[in-house]
Amino acid sequence: MTLIPFPILLSGLLLLLSLLAYLFRRLERATSAAAAVILGALAYWLTRDIPANGLAHLLGNAFVVDMQAKVTRFDLVFTLTPNAAPLLALILFLTAAALLLNTVTGQDRIFPSLALGIAGGYSILLLLTDAPLSPVLLTPGILALLTALGVYAFQSNQLGHTYGSLRSLLPPLLAFPFFILASWHIDSLAINPQDSVAGTAAAQLLALGLLLLLAPVPFHSAGPAIAESAPPIAVALLSQLYQLAVLTLLYRIDTLFPFVAELSEQNLWLTAAGLITALWGGMAAIGSSHPGRLWGYAMLHDWGLILLMLAAPGEISWALVLFLFGLRLISIVAGAAGLAYLRMAAGTLSPSRLRGAGRVAPWSASAAILGGLGLAGFPLSAGFTGHWAALQTVAETDWRVAAAVLLASGGVVVGYIRLIRILYDPQQVPRIAPESLVHGLIAIVAILVVSAAAVAPQLLNSPINWVLMAFHG
Repeated sequence: MTLIPFPILLSGLLLLLSLLAYLFRRLERATSAAAAVILGALAYWLTRDIPANGLAHLLGNAFVVDMQAKVTRFDLVFTLTPNAAPLLALILFLTAAALLLNTVTGQDRIFPSLALGIAGGYSILLLLTDAPLSPVLLTPGILALLTALGVYAFQSNQLGHTYGSLRSLLPPLLAFPFFILASWHIDSLAINPQDSVAGTAAAQLLALGLLLLLAPVPFHSAGPAIAESAPPIAVALLSQLYQLAVLTLLYRIDTLFPFVAELSEQNLWLTAAGLITALWGGMAAIGSSHPGRLWGYAMLHDWGLILLMLAAPGEISWALVLFLFGLRLISIVAGAAGLAYLRMAAGTLSPSRLRGAGRVAPWSASAAILGGLGLAGFPLSAGFTGHWAALQTVAETDWRVAAAVLLASGGVVVGYIRLIRILYDPQQVPRIAPESLVHGLIAIVAILVVSAAAVAPQLLNSPINWVLMAFHG
């Protein structure tokens, strides 16, 4: 019987899987499937209650994992806190879903290795509990490193279309200096708590850094550009891991440094940023006919609504934000499942190549459309319940803001109506091969999950309440 600290087990396992996926990259689909099963099993294992003594058995009695162990390396302390377990399980589940989709669409030989490495980085970031500088203030620097690694996944061995993936580096790179400067003022506050100048400076610097990390309009340009050129599975996985990390960072800053929200007028700039982002996402979607870029603008519109909800009253805010984010994940993964096959079959997501493709790949096209409409809160889509609840919350404060967001949602719907006309053009002979049984089944499963979330959103109550522990635990 071997006793293993959990941080060692997790980091070692993900590093090993990433290395093996790279060494056996010629067997990309097989390594993706194996890693998806392992990560899914580990994520499910984390959903179980941790024993009171912190010792959990793995593979029978072969290994005993100390779930509460603290591991110190280079003055960095890593441990699994109870409120980090839900977020860690969510990261592993999302990565497992992306790898599972990759087994049937196969986009890039090194994607499984990169996905596992990046997921490992986000997981270790969650386990980091102490450092010479506060882990909260170090987060943008770590996000910059993980985003730099993600550039390779976005590029997927493409020589062109580098602007979007490289622009994704800007938010964390620009935000990190503001966090470092804020740390100096926070240290001054620790010496002299009555120093109002230091408190105001720290609040403003952190608020500016958070604004950059949240990437609302006009810092949004990387998102739609990446969605246009990068593999959809990579876009779905990396964008949502990043946004989950930023939401967690925002909550931790509000908890550790409560003066930031008040001195920086956080609710005001979050409301303004959310409204502008939601409006621009909807307006830009009207004029977009490229399936990937349209998907990117739909995600941007949905992200704007989440930013609006971050400015809502305390308890309502985070419960609704997580509900919206959960529905967002379902819609984005469904959209990625459909777009990934269309991209694989046509070699590109260019509208000219996909004209009429929905007639020979109806399930994949439907998954792509239904996933995108969910990001606009269209009725009978996954996002409808969340969008409706969010709009009601906004309307209680100002009905004009809610009406503007609703009109922007209509812009996304108009964009997808145009896409439907392209995909099901009866006058164009399809240029792609009919989807296989396996690809059709994957798309059908995605559609069923979206439909279940639309018809019975209460199914998400239990997992969302569990994840809420990470923000109120």
